[in-house]
Amino acid sequence: MMLRHVMGTREIPIGMDEFLVKCPSCEGYSPADIMIVSKYLDFFWVPLFPIDKDANVSCKTCGLNRFGMNFDSGLITNYDEVKRKFRHPWFTYVGGVFFILMLIFAIFAALF
Repeated sequence: MMLRHVMGTREIPIGMDEFLVKCPSCEGYSPADIMIVSKYLDFFWVPLFPIDKDANVSCKTCGLNRFGMNFDSGLITNYDEVKRKFRHPWFTYVGGVFFILMLIFAIFAALF
């Protein structure tokens, strides 16, 4: 059987840290381990461009695990300070840059 993967999304972890988050189980703010995951669009396993960042949260007080939460100001109180720390990896832009360069080359080739 031949496996076909033309286009889809993939995830890659980009960092892990401990933050103070509001836990729905503890009903208060408690320390939690948070792993930030970068989601990107790929075409034949070549990354095109990043789409979003998700967070996997594990509360240290009660042990509640939550996966696929949006990495935004609703999750972390000091989001503006933290968002610069977790950037999408450079290679998630490779496919998009390649297609843009091919488009520019095709335009120049048609003109000259």
